[in-house]
Amino acid sequence: MELEEFKRQLHELRDIITGGVAYLSAWYGIANLDEDSAHALNRYRGFFLPAQLSLKHLALLQFAKVFDRDPRTVSLRSLLSAAKNNPKLLAPYAKEYDLQNLESKISNNEELLSHLKSYRDQRLAHHDQAVSTDTSLTFGQVKQLIDDVKDMYNSLSKWCERSTTLFDFIYTEAERHTSDVKRIMCEERDRAKQRISEAHNRIKKGD
Repeated sequence: MELEEFKRQLHELRDIITGGVAYLSAWYGIANLDEDSAHALNRYRGFFLPAQLSLKHLALLQFAKVFDRDPRTVSLRSLLSAAKNNPKLLAPYAKEYDLQNLESKISNNEELLSHLKSYRDQRLAHHDQAVSTDTSLTFGQVKQLIDDVKDMYNSLSKWCERSTTLFDFIYTEAERHTSDVKRIMCEERDRAKQRISEAHNRIKKGD
């Protein structure tokens, strides 16, 4: 792989991870609600329940792409393989064992990655009638994997072009905006309750 193509795929992989981080943050914000926020959003559950499920699926799909084994895809595995084949060109700032250590980090996540692939294949890309294993994934499992992904991607990017990406900013921004939506929905709910209360009071006075 030529250097320019490697950089192009590296930047495309960054976009995939960025999307996954944003989806994950918004999913968690909608899925984990205090009682007051839950009551407010449940007024529009026909929107927020599908949105919650969609955000979860999108987050998992994005991170399944990150570890795709198909060499034709843009993935961390493909880029690492290319860098190992030509480290002087594609990872000139890596130390002798850096690439091997990165491969070991991926291997350490193989059980969870296998679980993620099964979820994608059996529940997202297809919805199999018979599923032989439990394909459920918790937010905590996915969050830990994503934290590892951010570190692994930034290592590869640093070794190639001495740059890193502040993925935490993306997560925090999505978290803040999701919180803003919940706050707005609570305020709107309170205004609606106030209007109803005022209407009742007017009716009583009219009596």
